[in-house]
Amino acid sequence: MNQHAIETYKSLVTITLDGLKLLALLNGGAAVALLLGNVAGKGGYVIPMRESMVCYVIGLVLCGVAYFASYVTQLNLFNESLERPGALPHTWTLYAAMILCLLSFAAFVAGSIIAAYRFT
Repeated sequence: MNQHAIETYKSLVTITLDGLKLLALLNGGAAVALLLGNVAGKGGYVIPMRESMVCYVIGLVLCGVAYFASYVTQLNLFNESLERPGALPHTWTLYAAMILCLLSFAAFVAGSIIAAYRFT
């Protein structure tokens, strides 16, 4: 394998980890913000945010499962490089991780849209 391919692969792994961290930060930060907003607003009217919170928690769970799928993808790639037979080709878990990331982001967007409508 040439040096350019190795460096590209390393940068893809870094970008992937940063993307997973971003999804966790978006969904987790939004959930914490909702919790703190409701705790601070206990003296007055509390805006119901249950649906938004559910979306953010689902987004966090999807992000965690995507992280696990990315680990399995790396493990499958390692086994393939050593010519060990694997249960699944790495492309299956790769596509699963990508779909899970998109669903996690969609959960964040849905929760944010719901929250925005609740504030109006």
